[in-house]
Amino acid sequence: MISNRPLYILREILEYLSNQGIIAPGYTFLQDLVSQVLSIERKRITDLLDKAITPELTVQLESMLQADESLYQITILKHEPKDFSYKELRQEVERRIFFQPLYQFAQGFLTTAGLSAESIKYYASLVTFYTVYKLQRMSMVSTKLYLLCFSFYRFRQINDNLIEAFIYLVDHYESLAKMAGVAAAQKATEDATDNLKAAGSVLSLFVDGSIADETPFIVVNRRK
Repeated sequence: MISNRPLYILREILEYLSNQGIIAPGYTFLQDLVSQVLSIERKRITDLLDKAITPELTVQLESMLQADESLYQITILKHEPKDFSYKELRQEVERRIFFQPLYQFAQGFLTTAGLSAESIKYYASLVTFYTVYKLQRMSMVSTKLYLLCFSFYRFRQINDNLIEAFIYLVDHYESLAKMAGVAAAQKATEDATDNLKAAGSVLSLFVDGSIADETPFIVVNRRK
């Protein structure tokens, strides 16, 4: 119930035997024992899954192992964004939309079935570990469980990626805004200085004794 990783269970068995002062049996016996226990636990969960999952979600899980233009859907869903560009983030959002109904179902089911976070992560890792061909050759009930755990884990991972991208982009835009503000302030200062020089030239015309009071402005404008 804590972890479905075979190595973890084997270590727990050996530690128990050691604490009890019991001589450990042969490796093959322990291997068979761990395998049998894992099979029983997996069957318990898959039986619950078969009763709880809807036909629509079953179709969605099965679609992950289907190819579209020589590329399996699961391969696209495994893809991690290379950067925080619009194209990469748009694709990540689309993957999130795909996983959302599976995540909403898994959120309740995995808790009810008693799977720990460690067990969910382990089952999810099997989707990455096995090839599509191997997943297709397994019993469908086991494959559905692995794909559901993968969907649950991947949905959370996508959320983390999008939050990280949001934080990065906000910081980036704030830096650009500060740089633009400094540049705008500097330009405003330069423009104000130029305007003061121009204003001084205009004001000098008002105290120029060589210009008669009745001189038309058009004539003064030519002397500017």
